[in-house]
Amino acid sequence: MSVFRIYPKKSNTIASGLYKNFNSGQNAITDLWYGGGGTDTAPEKRNSYSRYIVKFDLSDLQEKINNGEVILDYVSSFKLKMTNSIPRDKVLEQEYEYDILNKKISSSFDLVCFPINKDWDQGRGYDLTKSFYTVRALGENPLITGYSNWDYATQVNAWDEPGVFSNPTASTAVTQYAYQHFDIGNEDLEMDITGIVLDWLTGGTTNYGLGVAYNRYYELLSTDTRYIASFYTENTNTAFKPCIEVNYNQSFIDDRLNINNNRTCRLFLYTFSGNDASNFFSSSTVTIKNSANAVVQSGLTPTRIDKGVYFVDVWMSAATRGQQYKDIWEGVTFNPGFDQQDYTQYFVVQDNYYMRNAPQVNNYSLTLYGIDNGSIISTEENIRVYCDLRVNFSTNAPKTNYAIEYKMIMNNQIEVIPWTPINQAVIDRCPSNYFDLQTNWLLHNQTYEIQFRVKELGTARIQNEKIKFKVLRSF
Repeated sequence: MSVFRIYPKKSNTIASGLYKNFNSGQNAITDLWYGGGGTDTAPEKRNSYSRYIVKFDLSDLQEKINNGEVILDYVSSFKLKMTNSIPRDKVLEQEYEYDILNKKISSSFDLVCFPINKDWDQGRGYDLTKSFYTVRALGENPLITGYSNWDYATQVNAWDEPGVFSNPTASTAVTQYAYQHFDIGNEDLEMDITGIVLDWLTGGTTNYGLGVAYNRYYELLSTDTRYIASFYTENTNTAFKPCIEVNYNQSFIDDRLNINNNRTCRLFLYTFSGNDASNFFSSSTVTIKNSANAVVQSGLTPTRIDKGVYFVDVWMSAATRGQQYKDIWEGVTFNPGFDQQDYTQYFVVQDNYYMRNAPQVNNYSLTLYGIDNGSIISTEENIRVYCDLRVNFSTNAPKTNYAIEYKMIMNNQIEVIPWTPINQAVIDRCPSNYFDLQTNWLLHNQTYEIQFRVKELGTARIQNEKIKFKVLRSF
């Protein structure tokens, strides 16, 4: 499962009641709360609730979709992820310096995520605490901390309803939303927002960002205790920034050297412009011919699975083992009106796929290249990492079928990419294992480690070889 992360462009926390003119758009933590006063109207007892709003720029994702690096048909989910900061007592004590409240970390509650329906500004406030207002007038009187706030999206544009929507899940402007239940209260937020993001990408609605709030039932509770849940924002100096995580699977195995007549096999074509993978404009169909040039199959339609990578599925049930065949990719066009050509490749039908290999578990060594161990790289690189697998103490590739996977860990503790299959390509009849490492979504000034494992005959073994590197921001 490949992963691509999108980090916030801006965010803000807004709150009702006494705090409606203020925000905490520059704070490293967002506090979501409800309650705090019951029906008491005394200044030190004020019932209110807060909401978090966040905007993600999807332009880089859209570019990846346009060039085939991410194909929506292979996307399994878009997830909003936020790390719980679990506030401590001293944080809660100074949160509202003149509020005398009983404050507790929330437990047994539901949060809802919903799309926002208009543009808004981040605001320059740091905290909803009197002593932490960013802008102060002479005499220490706090000023409003910029827009947005509870009533306004910008200085001149109000929300349709206070707090973006009075009740997000009941608003006619909200057609997609997501829930998450929190049992203990220290869980991280992880909501599947696939429907919302697909709606943005397909033009159903405009991406103005997301709101996160307590389910309306909790906001309407009148309690003497203020219940608080806290999460890191993009302003944190840690690696726990919120993100939209794109989960997709575009890894592949090229069967060209392992075509059999008792299973469906997959043949690939790789197209390049110079040294870079390049998508063709069109290809009509693929035809399979035998050594006598007789047509065996025709009219096969290519499918793109990555940038410059196309495949067709073939079933060679009547093929002769040991005979050579060719696959002809007809009418490949890169520039309509200027070029059109056929690509011819070859394959040989092998013995029975299910019976030809005696069970054998091998010890392997990996030869890794494309990025050196201990490298310092920038946030604007696209690196193809090759992983040549050979049997120990030899130069031989594995004879049995295998899968090779990688995962990436940040700062020795955060799994950024889970175990993901590495592409097994065959280019000019040479097998090659690789994956593409794009650094533009990795957090700068962080260290990363890539681990590898081999799966064969029911085993999964982590290899000794690793790649460690550090990412620095490009200027």
